[in-house]
Amino acid sequence: MADSHGGGGGMITTILKWVGITIVVLLILLWLVTGGIGKIIETARNITSPIASIFAFATSTGTAFRLPWQPDYITPNIPDMVDSGGDDPNTSPQSTDQGLSDSERQYDSLTAKMIAAKNFGTPSPYRGQVTIEENNATESAPDREYVKVQANDGNTTPVDITGWSLQSAVSGVRGYIPRGANVFFMGAINPQDDISLSPGFTAILTSGYSQGGTSFRENMCTGYLSQFQEYTPGLSQECPSPSDSLPLSADNIRMYGETCFNFLNELPVCTFPLTTPSDISPSCRAFVQNTISYNGCVQNYRYKSAFPRSQWRVYLGAGAELWRNSHDVVRLLDREGRTVDVLVY
Repeated sequence: MADSHGGGGGMITTILKWVGITIVVLLILLWLVTGGIGKIIETARNITSPIASIFAFATSTGTAFRLPWQPDYITPNIPDMVDSGGDDPNTSPQSTDQGLSDSERQYDSLTAKMIAAKNFGTPSPYRGQVTIEENNATESAPDREYVKVQANDGNTTPVDITGWSLQSAVSGVRGYIPRGANVFFMGAINPQDDISLSPGFTAILTSGYSQGGTSFRENMCTGYLSQFQEYTPGLSQECPSPSDSLPLSADNIRMYGETCFNFLNELPVCTFPLTTPSDISPSCRAFVQNTISYNGCVQNYRYKSAFPRSQWRVYLGAGAELWRNSHDVVRLLDREGRTVDVLVY
């Protein structure tokens, strides 16, 4: 009996061992069929380290990861990322082009300001008080080459420009502003005064020599000067009427004759008559020759309040042109050589 029970126990143990082995083999086969070692390799590729896993998690959730014992200031700030092919979804091509255009304009503006500052040089205290208004600087003939300057209407006092100068920043050529005749007479030695520009007054600075021998202030008679001489720019032709020089009265009719008044009424303004009618009286002829002329006009009207004009004719006395015909930078300088204004062309 004892032997039969021992043999039966050994048989059961053997059967159970093989059943277990069979189950293990089946499990191994099932594991291999469902991916097995490949899953392990894929997991190893995707998660290389615990730190990488942490930041991968933080990025995927859009939330910064911080361990409980870490302070706030070392918490990485990981912004949300939108995959849009490398472009900001809120930025259109038009807005990008506009930004570039604005930047180009700002650059051009800054460049222009730097060039202007370099061209201007050291500013004068008179800057803004006298400015260059127009010019004929590209003219080759010195008697037609000029720069016109004007005193600001807002100035509170006259500005004396005698001793100022115009200078080319390119060639270095310089012409100085002289003194001039406040009341000019032809064929005479004229007293010289400083050239002072009251508010709104102008001065035409001509490169060449004065045909009258001096710079001068224009007046209500200067239109006579252009009858025999050319001025650039032209002189005003607003002279007193010849008939105004001889009032119509009984005494004047008896002295000069009625035909004298008819002749004066027909004369154009600012014109000295080269010939006179044969039927006028000798006294009328003498009156016309002494009165209807530039000097005669000045003698008759110099003390009138409307006699002086607000413009000077200034001559720098150069025998040749001063400024370049193509491109130049001409500075108006005060007595200390500081820049009042600049002409760039």
